[in-house]
Amino acid sequence: MAAKKTRIYGLHLMIDGYDADKEKLADVSLIYKTLLEMPALINMQHVGFPHIIQFKEAEIAGLSGFIFIVESHISIHTYSNKGFISMDAYSCKTFDPDILIKHIKETFGVQTMETNTVVRGKRFPINFRDPADKHFDSETNKRGNR
Repeated sequence: MAAKKTRIYGLHLMIDGYDADKEKLADVSLIYKTLLEMPALINMQHVGFPHIIQFKEAEIAGLSGFIFIVESHISIHTYSNKGFISMDAYSCKTFDPDILIKHIKETFGVQTMETNTVVRGKRFPINFRDPADKHFDSETNKRGNR
């Protein structure tokens, strides 16, 4: 029996940022703009528009925002009174995490960051009848151009 061909499913980038600009972390328009522009920075496509919720209770004051992308989603959570931001980008396509790390740091004035990138689905099966899978090279586990 032939070995099943596989590829990685994608990446999950997690960012925790500290000592960020508190005013920027509370700016609904900036969170909206950031969520709307981030997919294009990593060659992905947003679906619809960002959804943002504001929390006003002192201990949890901040914003939570989410945008669907064709490849999965991106989310941002801020605690403006604490100068803290958390961002996740999860995708079924690989991307350069450094692009989003730099963008979050510069946009929100983050002074200290913790980042973690996880490779998801390391043995995701390739079905050559699925047109979406023809874009992957099973030898290198990298996505080609669509």
